[in-house]
Amino acid sequence: MDIKSPKTFETSDKAHADLFNDMVKVLLENDSGLLDQLGGHIDDTKPHASEVEKKKWNESQLYKITADDGKFLISVPADKNIYDAIKDKGTCTFIASPGVEDSPAPSNAYLRGIQTVGQNNIGTGFAVDTSGNAYYFYYNSTHISITWTQLPSVAERNKWNNGQLYKLTPNDGRIARVPNGTDIFKLPTGPYMGAQLLNAPVDNDTSFYYINVMETAYEQNEVVYKRIVATRSFDNITWIGTFHAQGFKGWERITTSKDAKLDWKFPTIGNGWKTYKSEVNNDYRVRVAKDALGIVHVTGAIAGGTLGDVPAFTLPEGCEPPFPLYNVGIASSTGGFKGPQFSRQYIATDGRFCIQDTTSNTEFIVVNCVFKAKEG
Repeated sequence: MDIKSPKTFETSDKAHADLFNDMVKVLLENDSGLLDQLGGHIDDTKPHASEVEKKKWNESQLYKITADDGKFLISVPADKNIYDAIKDKGTCTFIASPGVEDSPAPSNAYLRGIQTVGQNNIGTGFAVDTSGNAYYFYYNSTHISITWTQLPSVAERNKWNNGQLYKLTPNDGRIARVPNGTDIFKLPTGPYMGAQLLNAPVDNDTSFYYINVMETAYEQNEVVYKRIVATRSFDNITWIGTFHAQGFKGWERITTSKDAKLDWKFPTIGNGWKTYKSEVNNDYRVRVAKDALGIVHVTGAIAGGTLGDVPAFTLPEGCEPPFPLYNVGIASSTGGFKGPQFSRQYIATDGRFCIQDTTSNTEFIVVNCVFKAKEG
C-alpha cells in the first residue's frame, strides 16, 4: 500500500471540525492498511528464511584471516617475535617490522606472510619480504622457534647459477639442419646435421652427415683444440678429426664389424692360365679382397699358363702394391711327392700378377699372399 501524508495545518486555516477530521481520516486509513499487511505477513506460509539457511548462517566461519579492511591480521613490532605472535593462532596473515628477532628478512625489510596450517604450537606457511625474497616456514609442538627456508634455497640457486647455460639443441630437443655449404671446421660445440658440407671427410661428398663438435677452452698457436666426429647417414661410416697445435690432424675412419667382412673380387685369368681343378672339386678360383686397413688378400690356384713377365691375372683397381713385390708359391705336379717344389711370382705396381718360373711344371701353382696396398 501507499502511505498517505496528512494535510499539514497552515496559519491561515480556520479552526473547524472538518479540518481535523480529514487529518484523522488519513491516519486511520494508514493504520488500517498497515494492519492488513501485518496480518498478511503473519498468515504467509512461505518463510523468508528457511531453518536450513539460518543454520548455515549460524554455523558460518567467524574466524578472521585478515583485518576488517582486508589487510594483515597480526602486526609484529620490532621488539616482539613472529613465533609468539602466531603460535596459538590458526590460519592468519601477519606483517613483521624490520628488525624483528626471528624474521628471515634483511634487517631493513618488512616481512608479510600467511600461516596456512595452524593449531596450538603447530604451524606452516609462506612469507615474502619487501626485498623480494620468499620463504617457507614451519614449527612443531616440540619447537621453541620457527624454522625458515628461503625459496629457492641457497643450494638450489647455486646449482642453477652454475648450470650449463649453453644450448646444445633447440627447445624441442631435435638437432637442426645447418645450411648447405656450412664449414664443419667453424662449427662451435654441439650436434649438427647437414649436407653439402665443407671439409667433410670425403672430398666433394654431398651426402648427409651427422656432426658432433667438442670445442675446448684451450688454445695454442692460435689453434683452438677441438674434436669432430662425422657420421655419413646413408652408410653409417664414421670419421674422427682433431685440431691440435699444428692445426687439423686429418680424418681417421673408425673400423667396425662390417669392415671385417671381405668383399672378394674374381679377376679374369689369361695367357693360358686356368683355375686348377682338383679331384675333390675344391673351389680354387683366384680371388682378391682389400680390408678396411688396406691389406690386400690374394688366394687361389691356377694351372697350365705361360711363365714369364706376362700376367696370369691383374689385381682389381685399388689393390695394387706400392712397389714391386716377389712372392714364393707352392708348386706341384701330378704323380706323387717329389720333394719341395715352388714358383717365383712377381706382382707389379700396375697390378699385374705374373708367374715367372717354377721348379716343377705348371700343373698346380698356388697364389697365396698378403700385402699393403698403395695409398692415394
